[in-house]
Amino acid sequence: MRACISLIFVLFTTLAAWAQVLISGSVTDGKSPLVGAIVIDSLSKVSAVTDAKGSFRLNTNSPIPIILKVRMVGFEEEIVEITSRASTHDISIVMRERQYDVEQVEVVGNRRGGGFSSIDASVSAVTPSVSGGIETVVKSQMGVSSNSELSSQYRVRGGNFDENMVYVGGIEIYRPFLIRSGEQEGLSFVNPDMISEVAFSAGGFSAAYSDGMASVLDVVYKSPKEYSGGGHISLLGASAHFAGTSKHGKVSHNTGLRYKTNQYMLGSLDTQGDYDPRFFDVQSYWTIRPTQSLTFNILAYYAHNKYKFTPENRETTFGTISDARKLTIYFEGHECDSYKTAVGAFAGVWQVNDATRLTLRSSVYRSAEEENFDILGEYWLQQASQSQSNNVVDQSENIGVGGYLQHARNELYSTISTFSITLDKDIAGHQLSAQFLARPQHFADYTDEWNLTDSAGYITSRNNVNLTMDEAIYAQSDLNTSYLAGYLVDEYAFATPQGRLTANVGLRFSRLAANGQNIVSPRLSLRYNRSDRVLRLAFGRYCQVPLFREFKQDDGSLNTDVKAQKSWQLLFGADLFFSLGERPFKFSTEAYYKWLTEINPYSIDNVRLRYMADNCADGYTYGIDFKLNGELVNELESWMTLSLMNSKENLANDDAGYIPRPSDQRVSFSMVLQDCLPSNKSVGMTLNLYFASGLPFGPPNSERKYATLRMPGYKRVDLGLYKNFAINNDGSRKGRLHSARLGVDVFNLFDFSNTISYFWVKDTDGRNYAVPNYLTSRRINVSFTIEL
Repeated sequence: MRACISLIFVLFTTLAAWAQVLISGSVTDGKSPLVGAIVIDSLSKVSAVTDAKGSFRLNTNSPIPIILKVRMVGFEEEIVEITSRASTHDISIVMRERQYDVEQVEVVGNRRGGGFSSIDASVSAVTPSVSGGIETVVKSQMGVSSNSELSSQYRVRGGNFDENMVYVGGIEIYRPFLIRSGEQEGLSFVNPDMISEVAFSAGGFSAAYSDGMASVLDVVYKSPKEYSGGGHISLLGASAHFAGTSKHGKVSHNTGLRYKTNQYMLGSLDTQGDYDPRFFDVQSYWTIRPTQSLTFNILAYYAHNKYKFTPENRETTFGTISDARKLTIYFEGHECDSYKTAVGAFAGVWQVNDATRLTLRSSVYRSAEEENFDILGEYWLQQASQSQSNNVVDQSENIGVGGYLQHARNELYSTISTFSITLDKDIAGHQLSAQFLARPQHFADYTDEWNLTDSAGYITSRNNVNLTMDEAIYAQSDLNTSYLAGYLVDEYAFATPQGRLTANVGLRFSRLAANGQNIVSPRLSLRYNRSDRVLRLAFGRYCQVPLFREFKQDDGSLNTDVKAQKSWQLLFGADLFFSLGERPFKFSTEAYYKWLTEINPYSIDNVRLRYMADNCADGYTYGIDFKLNGELVNELESWMTLSLMNSKENLANDDAGYIPRPSDQRVSFSMVLQDCLPSNKSVGMTLNLYFASGLPFGPPNSERKYATLRMPGYKRVDLGLYKNFAINNDGSRKGRLHSARLGVDVFNLFDFSNTISYFWVKDTDGRNYAVPNYLTSRRINVSFTIEL
């Protein structure tokens, strides 16, 4: 009897052992191992996460066939079926990045180094946005903050707009310099319909990138393999794009046209009048491959942003419930601004052999900017009373009556040419890169601008002859200079017993002829991949070389002795990959410290930056950022970010000590949530939520030390709903169309009143009042998009 029991026990033990199946292998994107990919047994729900080498081990007792699902954020889900009855399996899985619309050729070369995160450009197509563009998605990344939906510009970790660098196809992109407000800004350079790949770094980027202190947005345009196209129309404008390739695939093109008007949105502002903003651009990207080893890329761009405005009246109530005030203004005059921009770029890439690549690039940026306005305003400042019966603010008494006159005839003509040669070579596992760059620059500036305010009811004069202006600038300047730069970068990766360590070491040097300054910037970044986590460390010197605006003084003249602003930056970051159920998630955090020297202090009004043109301050910035992202719904990525920061500067000889920098946005939070109906994937929604604490500000034409007041925080929720008629309920395509999407966007869902700047007036006793200039209120937008 005992022998039978023992035999049965051994038999069952043996069967159990046979039932156990060990599955091991690797997950890659076809070139590199993928860290944090989740491999799931669809029956038993047993899962494993790939390590630093992309490897995994999974034990399961599921019966044959075993169905594995492989998932990772930003990649298509892969299904692997195992039919063999062997007890061990070694498999290799290649995942495909999630692609949209147009297929593209492989991108040759990657000079980014560490510190970059990939951005899914397709999210911008379903994200409700007033400004539009990929910048809408950038604003929700770690370390990024903004306080205006009308502008595509953003701040990164205490830096201003000028400190953000944008590259398209390896060409550094510039934007007009004279723009004062988001209403005038128009279209950003990057066309989201043409994008293949987007990467963003909020700090710690390598020496391969130019002299900027804040961030890098690196964009690659599509080089299509097939014909495609599409279009978009809404209450805010329209766009069209088309792409194609030659019969043998040696020539391809990618072209986009955009038209935008904010007239509908601007109608919700306090200042009423005839708004006529018209923004248009066209750009085309060509790829020519005469041989397997030789590639030519050509980029052509033209934009004309025109802003016309005839104000009529304005009514703004501000203050508190117990101390409310009302400003009423009646206007005469008009404004007409024009910003014309053209870019031509050429790149030739010669793949000498498998280990050597030579790239020649040249580009020309030209702009013609004009500001023309004469605005007369007559205002009444009133003390308001609160009606206890109906809770309505009623007019009570006038506490200030006056007028003002604003005049400008400003012109700026810019030409920036760039020539560079880059060598990339692999030697014994070292990825070496070297570049030399020359950039001639020419700026012709004509400034005729003055403001006159009669707040007290009479004009102040000197000797009954000269009027006292609030501000008067008459200047003409011409700047011809050149910028030389170069870098050496070495990236090397090697395996350790616990993971994989990648080091990126670089040295950047530059010289600006205008001030005769030589700059050397060493930079180092380390990336350690271990199992389900990644650790990052970066340290280096980052400088902000003056371009044009940094030279311009309050009287309109140029001070070419202004030097580059400098910073030493230290960054530590970590990524943790994990799963919730069958969904992949990633938690990221970065802590940083910036020691700033030779700061060129500035003030900001809306989006207009005005520098002191003097390296008279030092300062610091430190903070920590958090991001959680994953697929709450399969193939739809959602994320949230939280940033905490403190940024201060100390101006010499003002006896004020350290004061907040103009970009000191202490807290910012963002959330992008994508969802769809469980039973119908053709119906979906995107929810954007933004919060940012208030920025510092001060009275106009006052010393920097008085700019320590705080604006209210920026709060905004946008909701986008859409129905895609080109896909079935299960998400599969119905026919040849990629998308036929009808969308309804609700901007500023809760109708928050957000302040972008202040209009200053005086009462009869000479007291100053800061009247908030509010941004747009709730608006509903309807759009239709089609993709072939």
